Amino acid sequence: MPSKDKLSLFDACGMAIGGMVGGGIFAVLGEAMMTSGNAAFISLGIGGILALITGLVYGKLTIKFDEAGGSFIFMEHITSFRFAGTISWFLILGYVFTISLYAYTFGSYAGRLLGFGSGPNFWLGSTVVIFITILNLSGVRESGISEDLLVYTKIVILAGLIGIGFMTVHPDKIYPIVNQGVGNIIQAGALVFVAYEGFQLLTYDYNTIENHKTNLPRAIIISITAVICIYMLIAFVITGSLTPSIIAEHKETALAMLAKPVLGQTGIIIVLVAAVFSTASAILATIFAISRLAKRIADDGQLPDQLTDLKRAGMPVYFALLIAVLAIVVQFYGNLEQITAFSSLVFLFVFSIVNFMGYKYEVFEGWKRFLPISGSLGCAFAMSILIYDIYSSEPTTLYVVIGISTALLLLREAYIWLHSGYKGANN
Repeated sequence: MPSKDKLSLFDACGMAIGGMVGGGIFAVLGEAMMTSGNAAFISLGIGGILALITGLVYGKLTIKFDEAGGSFIFMEHITSFRFAGTISWFLILGYVFTISLYAYTFGSYAGRLLGFGSGPNFWLGSTVVIFITILNLSGVRESGISEDLLVYTKIVILAGLIGIGFMTVHPDKIYPIVNQGVGNIIQAGALVFVAYEGFQLLTYDYNTIENHKTNLPRAIIISITAVICIYMLIAFVITGSLTPSIIAEHKETALAMLAKPVLGQTGIIIVLVAAVFSTASAILATIFAISRLAKRIADDGQLPDQLTDLKRAGMPVYFALLIAVLAIVVQFYGNLEQITAFSSLVFLFVFSIVNFMGYKYEVFEGWKRFLPISGSLGCAFAMSILIYDIYSSEPTTLYVVIGISTALLLLREAYIWLHSGYKGANN
């Protein structure tokens, strides 16, 4: 019998699926379809394969070190203390952009649900970030039962949309499948990679999973495989049901238009409500997860104590507020493509390193040893494709990315320099 304080395999799958589907499909689907056209489902499949390989490596490394904390823990054990801290700062930044992405998407769907134009979207997205941060600090979070109910309800709704979509698919809209070029398929897969990063939540909750050494890898395989199927089927039926002009017009809320031909306005409302709750839930889970990660990093002296010393309901108050403010700032200055691209770049970068560590640490034997190195090279290649695309289409965005990354590195070095007793200063 599973302990009431532990996550069963069912709960763990729900957490991982919720972390991915919670905001991913609603946030990035339009971008995938605009970039790769009818082949969007292939792009999502490519991203999913990279995520599955990476998830397997995460599971192996987590079990190997038998400790919660994900990539931060791996790097502390395998590389150097200082390098692990630097990467953890980038990981936190990636989560900031992810929260901003969910807030941006929440604003788009909530604005349409309430009948507003696009004007109030920023304020709606900002309000939900502030509200959920306060909820987290108040100790009000989803229980395991309510989280399972929310996640599996979303799956039922998406499954229903897939069924509706197949009723309205037209062959003339599906073909040719590669109507935007092969390069755009890979580019879209890299751009929307952030839609898969949510499986990491399991490595942060490793110690709370029942029979974790067995159930963690099972939950990773089940959840990522399920999400790949959902994403690919949704993308396929949308491109086969809606015209390119409708997809372009409703890029940020494309999923809502899928239900209209069969269910009319009622179907649109159902999807809008599901999207609002899904993105809000994803913000809640991400702020909570990143705060736990920050506490773990700060315990090793890798973050300023002032950010995590004061706690409310187990949450570091100043850190949570800082993350909320940064996410709102990113949402204000960035558009959907820029926020999505930066989030995906960060996670592709981190996942490439983790996969390489899995290869060097020989977490697999025999023919399976090629999996981590293929995952590492795949993530690195996708990252390079995405960087090239950003440079070709919006070079200013790339300069901003470089500027933000440089500023973060300088802040990191300043932190190390100011903390002369920092144990990783010379490592």
